Amino acid sequence: MVVTIIGSGLIGGSLALSMRESKMASHIIAVDQNIENAKQAVKLGIADEHLSLTDAVQKSNLVVLAIPVEAAATLLPQVLDILPEKAIVVDMGSTKAGICKSVDQHPKRKQFVAAHPIAGTENSGPNAAFNSLFENKVCIITD
Repeated sequence: MVVTIIGSGLIGGSLALSMRESKMASHIIAVDQNIENAKQAVKLGIADEHLSLTDAVQKSNLVVLAIPVEAAATLLPQVLDILPEKAIVVDMGSTKAGICKSVDQHPKRKQFVAAHPIAGTENSGPNAAFNSLFENKVCIITD
């Protein structure tokens, strides 16, 4: 499975490392507003490559939004617009109202899963990522 992680910090990076270790992902693509974070994610083995948003999403089976809630609400409609027909997008934000409202009437709404993993640390960035962040943690899946 090809996975794009948008936001290669603690949450996105840790998910990528976990997916790599469990062999859930065959190829991981980093997309980050901060290109240095995306490059660092590749250097640390979190991702196999970094691409533009459009190129990454169009190659993916799964797209994960691991960015701040406000950014996710803005970016999600754009991601759904270019998402392949059989791909899924999931967000990792802590609140859902704004994110879900941003795509409430989107024709590809059925391809979006709203989730909130209850995990984290006080650290941020790709260097903060570790593969066991989500072990024995709860993840809320909601609408």
